[in-house]
Amino acid sequence: MDAVMPVMDGFTACTRMRELPGGSAIPVLMITALQDNASVERAFAAGASDYIPKPIHYAVLSQRVRRIIEANRAEKRIRHLAYNDLLTGLPNRTLFFELLAQGVERAAAAQGLLGVLFLDLDRFKYVNDNLGHDVGDRLLVAVAQRLRRSVRTVDTVARLGGDEFTVVLSDIDGPAAAATAAQHICRVLAAPYQIDGHDIFVTSSIGIAIYPHDGADAGALVKHADSAMYRAKKTNTGFQFYEASMEKLISEHVRLESDLRRALENHELEVYYQPQATLDGGRVIGMEALLRWSHPTRGMVPPVEFIALAEETGLINPLGDWVLRTACAQLRRWIDEGLPPLRVAVNLSVRQLLQKDFAASVEAALADTGLAPHLLELEITESTLMEYAQDTLLALHRLRALGVRLSIDDFGTGYSSLSYLKRFPVDIIKIDRSFVVDLPRDADDAAIVTAIIALAHSLRLEVVAEGVETADQLRFLQERRCDLLQGYYLSPAVPAEQFAQLIRQGENRHLLPA
Repeated sequence: MDAVMPVMDGFTACTRMRELPGGSAIPVLMITALQDNASVERAFAAGASDYIPKPIHYAVLSQRVRRIIEANRAEKRIRHLAYNDLLTGLPNRTLFFELLAQGVERAAAAQGLLGVLFLDLDRFKYVNDNLGHDVGDRLLVAVAQRLRRSVRTVDTVARLGGDEFTVVLSDIDGPAAAATAAQHICRVLAAPYQIDGHDIFVTSSIGIAIYPHDGADAGALVKHADSAMYRAKKTNTGFQFYEASMEKLISEHVRLESDLRRALENHELEVYYQPQATLDGGRVIGMEALLRWSHPTRGMVPPVEFIALAEETGLINPLGDWVLRTACAQLRRWIDEGLPPLRVAVNLSVRQLLQKDFAASVEAALADTGLAPHLLELEITESTLMEYAQDTLLALHRLRALGVRLSIDDFGTGYSSLSYLKRFPVDIIKIDRSFVVDLPRDADDAAIVTAIIALAHSLRLEVVAEGVETADQLRFLQERRCDLLQGYYLSPAVPAEQFAQLIRQGENRHLLPA
């Protein structure tokens, strides 16, 4: 560009061009006979990339042009590395917050609405841990591509890190538009991904915050969308809008997680035992080991609260290992003290089961405590078995090879395939308490329980009915030839010392009333 031109000089033209959309990225070489310092400074102030005096030496000009273009490319590359995610090519956290701040300014000027979606992939850690980080990275790239295609060109999609993505919905009519976008994203991301011969299924949890209702700046909007995402993940609802009460819930969640870690370190946890007895005679032949937490200020924390928390935070692995070893050591101690060789059932999390060395850790627990493998029973829920069927099948066979017994917990609440049930190397089916509670008056529950018992016996499996609390329930199960019962009718879960007394008192008599 020449500096001296009619109508508009080069300095003004360069300034105007820089103000156009995308104009700041265009390299400009200013060519002029003006060689005074003021003109040079004015050229660079207008946005010139370089300055060359007349008369033009064309060899010098070509070199200058080439260097300017190379420098411009290098600058773009550096900017891309600084502001874009290397894996997916999406804007990174730094650029996202800049773009969101600009979007907030535009929305404020137009008195419009803007939506922020905070998205997290469910089960992504499982993919990374079991299929490898290479597959995990390719999954993230595929997710990024689907996300970009699922929103409008005016919307911004960014990756904050890990499996966290954000979307800025510009100029929306209201919350309904944000909900529609979130539903569409959930549906698009839920379709299977084919990577290295694997059909990978992941779902997403999305939190939504709306400007200006849920925050007046970028930081507040992202924080509140993150809070809503946490609620969506916890409730398994796909997406949630931000509500002010969520902040309190998350603070409570963080405190409880900290307390649970401290409880594990300070030995505040305890294993209780609930007996299992035969229905034909009331003889106790086993027990289920159940984790209990007596909080110093909150009292007994319900397992449904802290077990779910342990699953989310990864604490379930050390917790589960501690329960397993404690239960095995306790039973070995009772046997050494002269109690009968009962069997002990320990619940498994899918996180534990899918650890590559889990069978080895079970074998080590048995060896260290001296407990015979056939006295240990490992329980996994039916829903977990079916959701991770292909992966758990191999893990269960490894455990079975150790000589331990395997059982399906909460049977009837999931969607079992009979072909899988036949292939799983299980010994016991536990009928979920939800089918037992209304026996025998509820005809549907009665039919379901009868069918489960018949199915289990036809597959040569033992049946345990959970949640037995009344004599009517007991008689119904006895008539259907259920093998074992567990529930308050027999005894609640009790501390180790109390359980030992219960066994000693019942050694020479039936625990069930005649």
